[in-house]
Amino acid sequence: MLANHHKFQSAIILLVAAIAFMVIYNQVFDGKLDSNGDNASYYILGKALANGNGYVNINNINKEANNHFPPGYPVIVSGIIKVFGDSPENLKIANGLFLLLTHIALYFLIKHVTNRESAAIIALLLVIMNSHLLRYSTIIMSEVPFLFFSTATLLAFTKINYQKPPWKDVYLYIVIALLTISFHIRTSGVALIVGILLFLVISRHWKHVAIITIILLLLAMPWQIRSQSLGGSSYIKQLKMVNPYRPELGKANFKDYFSRFGNNINRYLSREIPTATLSITQPNYRQAASISEWLYGIFFFAVIIFGVLNLKKYKLLIFTYLAGTLAILSLWPDVWIGIRFILPAIPFLILGLVNGLQELLIRITPAPVSKYVIWLPVLLIILLFPNIKKMKQQAKAEITTEWANYFSLAGWVGDNLEENTVVACRKPGLFYMYSNCYTVNYKYTPVAQDFINDLVIKHVDYVIMDQLGYSSTSRYLYPVIQNNPEKFELIQERSKPSTYLFLLKD
Repeated sequence: MLANHHKFQSAIILLVAAIAFMVIYNQVFDGKLDSNGDNASYYILGKALANGNGYVNINNINKEANNHFPPGYPVIVSGIIKVFGDSPENLKIANGLFLLLTHIALYFLIKHVTNRESAAIIALLLVIMNSHLLRYSTIIMSEVPFLFFSTATLLAFTKINYQKPPWKDVYLYIVIALLTISFHIRTSGVALIVGILLFLVISRHWKHVAIITIILLLLAMPWQIRSQSLGGSSYIKQLKMVNPYRPELGKANFKDYFSRFGNNINRYLSREIPTATLSITQPNYRQAASISEWLYGIFFFAVIIFGVLNLKKYKLLIFTYLAGTLAILSLWPDVWIGIRFILPAIPFLILGLVNGLQELLIRITPAPVSKYVIWLPVLLIILLFPNIKKMKQQAKAEITTEWANYFSLAGWVGDNLEENTVVACRKPGLFYMYSNCYTVNYKYTPVAQDFINDLVIKHVDYVIMDQLGYSSTSRYLYPVIQNNPEKFELIQERSKPSTYLFLLKD
């Protein structure tokens, strides 16, 4: 009878949470294509798979095999395209559904590891209203699907019965399947694998370690073999560079990695962890972190760690997952800034924050009132309301004139030039989605002749010079056009700000 009551209570809580999310999601849904560029790449790869072209860049005239993005999310995209059509809006809505499913898994996971209904409810509400999670649930990106599968992995892992032989436990195989999917959606899913294996090693469940390791290696092998046959992982190559956006700087040495580690830890502790968790501030990356930011960030992180270490169950699992995630991010190029990279960890940072605050409140208040004061962290939700208003405004806002000009030229190319035209531009995936012509990026090199030779090798017909704000335009593209006017003929221009379409002459 009591079990049925708890099930009914959970169903009501999740129903209310789902309604709240759908109301908010409908208000902040942004139908515009995001300008990050990776979203277009995911769309292109998914469309290629859906059309039977294979895992290739169909926006490239040579249909070159893609070796940058793991195949998991493009496979999901291809399935949605096959069933519902290739409208980008369908893919955005699908990510919203993935986030809704994540809420359900999170509620049960948090309730289980904290053994406290209030923690599950408060954390769930904070997750629902987190502007970063909401934003990425309206973008064609892999972070939210990865968040769902990784959360489902952790939830399934808590269901494993160590009293029975592992090969007879269905939950172990569910965990392996979800781990495999997670890893093939985002390479950073290796942190999830490491977290689970460390938990099992420390817990001395050796048979589980062996089964998971062997099966995961076998399931990951096809993608790894393919990647090596195409020259190796592009992520690893970028990791070895001083700056992926300035290849002329060469490979990173020990000093560069040491500096990178310090810069990343500095940024995550002082700015991005607090910003990601509560989404109430916007860091100014042009200025060094202030003392107040550092003090706030350290206190904030300390509360999160305190909360994780005081979980009633599976504290080691959550701790190793977060530690593994931060360890990987600390070694990534420090030019990769922003919340995007830490986004899948946000719900678990929120879990640590809520549980940490509740544990502190329990320790400083008398027992008779502690059962009431543990609800005080719900006040954090008030801080998030302004985010919803800002996101509504952002969703309704028109795209900037820089991007409007860029897409306008893409549309002109699609309407006026031959179908097999090849255009070199800074965001080739996005340009392709508006022009439906072949696109490539130009080579990041300060040597003009190398730059031009690369355009010829790629069979480029036209070049776009934008004013989107990327340093590669002023560093590499503009000097070549300015110093070699005989090679570039102006065909089309959009003004305020000026955006140009040049013909590459023989």
